[in-house]
Amino acid sequence: MVTYRMSKQAVAYIRVSTERQGEVGIGLEAQRASIRAYANASGVEIIEWFQDVASGRGAKNLALRDGLTEALDFAEKNNVGLLVDGLDRLSRHTETVEHIMRERKVAIVSVSDERTRDPLVLASRVARAELEGDRISQRTKQALDEKKASGTLLGNRKNLPEAQRRGADANKRRAEEKVNEIAKLIEANGWRSFSLPALVDALNGIAVKTSRGEPWTAAALRKPRKAAIDALTRSADATYRDNPHYGAF
Repeated sequence: MVTYRMSKQAVAYIRVSTERQGEVGIGLEAQRASIRAYANASGVEIIEWFQDVASGRGAKNLALRDGLTEALDFAEKNNVGLLVDGLDRLSRHTETVEHIMRERKVAIVSVSDERTRDPLVLASRVARAELEGDRISQRTKQALDEKKASGTLLGNRKNLPEAQRRGADANKRRAEEKVNEIAKLIEANGWRSFSLPALVDALNGIAVKTSRGEPWTAAALRKPRKAAIDALTRSADATYRDNPHYGAF
């Protein structure tokens, strides 16, 4: 039997199944709170957070979740364990969890499932989660079939593309606002030469949060920092070009 020892550092992974849940935060914050409570009680330092808005069912569910893939790669590279709120948040597919434990050799702690790390117990609970997921799917399909049979028109096909577009626009707008905020702070405080870790510490030191209200990590700040530096560079170039003496020397 494969056994593991959870280190004093770990990465955390949270997941919701739908874009709606991801947009309004249903479930995500509860998972964060549960994992944090376990980490604090157990003396485990969470060094990075990862998340997905995707289904945990089906044989290909791992390949379709970039957040989980990144979490596993990070855990392997740094030789740390993986914290999840419940095994169903990791996956509802038994073979996926067995692959993570046996092939990826990543220790898993499901903080809401009696906090066991015994692989046999975990496998049993994953199988139960998979069965429950199948039952939910069957009940949902049966209910939809009954509605269709009664003549009910399901879904709102007319508004779906518009809702998706608005959601994407809102995400883009929030990202741009956060980049602008970071750019202003970099310029105002002379942080342009700061390394990525130093800028993480600086932003967290003045309680500037991510767009999700979380402290910054290197992974979360990498792209916004680059975009902010690029924006500052473009702004400086434009200022020089507006100077009537630009190019005269």
